[in-house]
Amino acid sequence: MKKLKCYYAHTMASYGSTIEEQDIETLEKLGFEVENPSQYKHQKGCFDYASVHGKDKVMDYFGEIIDDCNLVAFRGNPNGGILSGVGYEVNYAKEISIPVIELPCNLTDRMMDYPKTKEYLTELGFYKR
Repeated sequence: MKKLKCYYAHTMASYGSTIEEQDIETLEKLGFEVENPSQYKHQKGCFDYASVHGKDKVMDYFGEIIDDCNLVAFRGNPNGGILSGVGYEVNYAKEISIPVIELPCNLTDRMMDYPKTKEYLTELGFYKR
């Protein structure tokens, strides 16, 4: 049986990092063949594409890779923001109806204890009379 292909969208700042390694390992454990834009074949392909089509069209190269994938997994920034390159890849996947999942960032800081959860739900109006 052929593995499903996952495009791993992440900021260039994390290329070659330990978090990139961990994310790829996670995706592979889930059974995906991972297309990683930081791979040499994609870096060279991107350079060659930009040489022919212009630097302003470089993200189209990555769109063509996503066309051949079944899923896009992305890692946002620790503050929850998403830089423009990753944003392009996520939006492209959504436009062509490929599922998108987010790899978790900064989980410890985002978790609320019970009192904070109760306060949040109260202020949200969750509790009814």
